[in-house]
Amino acid sequence: MLRRLHIRNYLLIEELDLTLSDGLTVITGETGSGKSILIGALALAMGERAGTGTARDPHQRCVVELEVDLLGMEHRAWFEQHELPFEEPTILRRQVDPGGRSRAFINDTPVHIELLRELGERSVHIHSQHHTLLLNDPRFQLGLLDHVAGTRSLLQPYTDRYEAWRRQQRDLEHLQVQDATARAEVDFLQFQWSELEQVRLQTGELELLGVELERAEHAQEIQHALQHLEETLTNERGVLDQLASARVQLAKVARVDQGVSILLDRVQSVQIELKDLAHEASSLASTVDLEPGRTERLRLRSDELNRLLQKHRMERVEELIALRDGFAERLSSIGSLEERVAILKKEEAEAASVVTSLAETLSTARANALASLSGRIEALLHDLGMPDARLRFQHQRTEPGPQGIDAIRAMFTANKDRAPAALDKVASGGELARVMLALISLAADSQGLRTVIFDEIDTGVSGEVADRVGALMTRMGKDRQVLAITHLPQIASKGQQHLLVTKTGSADGVRTDLITLNAEERIHSIAQMLSGRKVTKQALENARVLLETTNGRQRRTSEAS
Repeated sequence: MLRRLHIRNYLLIEELDLTLSDGLTVITGETGSGKSILIGALALAMGERAGTGTARDPHQRCVVELEVDLLGMEHRAWFEQHELPFEEPTILRRQVDPGGRSRAFINDTPVHIELLRELGERSVHIHSQHHTLLLNDPRFQLGLLDHVAGTRSLLQPYTDRYEAWRRQQRDLEHLQVQDATARAEVDFLQFQWSELEQVRLQTGELELLGVELERAEHAQEIQHALQHLEETLTNERGVLDQLASARVQLAKVARVDQGVSILLDRVQSVQIELKDLAHEASSLASTVDLEPGRTERLRLRSDELNRLLQKHRMERVEELIALRDGFAERLSSIGSLEERVAILKKEEAEAASVVTSLAETLSTARANALASLSGRIEALLHDLGMPDARLRFQHQRTEPGPQGIDAIRAMFTANKDRAPAALDKVASGGELARVMLALISLAADSQGLRTVIFDEIDTGVSGEVADRVGALMTRMGKDRQVLAITHLPQIASKGQQHLLVTKTGSADGVRTDLITLNAEERIHSIAQMLSGRKVTKQALENARVLLETTNGRQRRTSEAS
């Protein structure tokens, strides 16, 4: 339950500190006085987005602080789940700093706004005027059905599985597109890989080819030069023959002259070196390949490698080798894509089966609850001044969606001689408001909501019907806290607490204030609602009668209970 609301520098409110009580609290005030500003402040404290111009004074911080009693172990478990300190009472605070930065706190611990909103939704239901229009939305009707029928416990596991299944579907679709794209380029990849693979590329081959081609093109010249060297050294009267003759002559005198002996040794060394040189020249000459086609083969190989380098805009054979290996990996991955698609298809089908099973269970529970729900709503509508009202739900199954496989549509009539038709086609504004009030009353009971706030749900009703609407709110207030913004004296007279919203203008600007009325002030305020700005004696008397009648009913109800 809401215990205290503190507001500072919010829209038309300069500062407000409000203590809230149990039961039914009514909030009244002239049109445009700022009644809905209070609802806006409550919503801000419970996680609604902060709009532009939230702060009354843009140079000062805007603060809305809400003190709440959270009863029940489920709340304590929620705090433990989110690693937040649990305290009684719990303080929800929202502040908007100059410049527009918004911050959220739970028990002075900074939290994401989503957490603040989640805790707020678990504690308080705020019904604004636009929610009655939402009653015409089949999705909204389905959400209310789950609230009232208690099927939300089945909806959550379905929603979790459905979202996971949809992610799997998106992943599968993405993978299938990848697989189709890859398969479209398989032939191209295979051709590119085969072309490079058949060439049998080798590291450093192009450089080696350049050397071999140069030798092949000058093979005869090389062989002729080597043979000439061999002949020069080994032929009769060649260098070696002449050195042998010189050696014989030197040997004759070497034993008598030390210097000649040294020269003889050197001649012997030169002779040995020249013999080896002649042998090497002969060997190299024999290895020279004079085959006519060799030069052409080397040239063709070099041209082929250079063509591939030019085709792929590369400079080195090593880059072609890396490209070839990349093509091989890509071809291999295409095969693995096919396997992954098959695995994901199987997983997606299994997930679809689980989603379908959960959806059917949820749908059956909803269908079983519809007749009972219709009866309970009709009983409340009879109490709210529509004795001939009938409300039925058309129900059909659809493809799985975020809310299941159900589509419902509320069919309504307020007249005995008319068959129920679509709610949005036949219900007036006042009838829609009463249908919504009945649904919220049932939802509050089924969900254990401790606080319900109505923002002018009495639009379109008056007289005896307004009195009945107020009576239902009073009954709701016996089990929970109810806050109701109203412009009807019949409802205003039902509150255990009466708050009046006023707006005043001054040199500093317009400001909204909210005060708690005492007994006499309530009489005057309700009389003003009955007669307008000029309060008459009869209006004052009528106001006293309304309050006394309400107080008498409340005393009798209290004694009976």
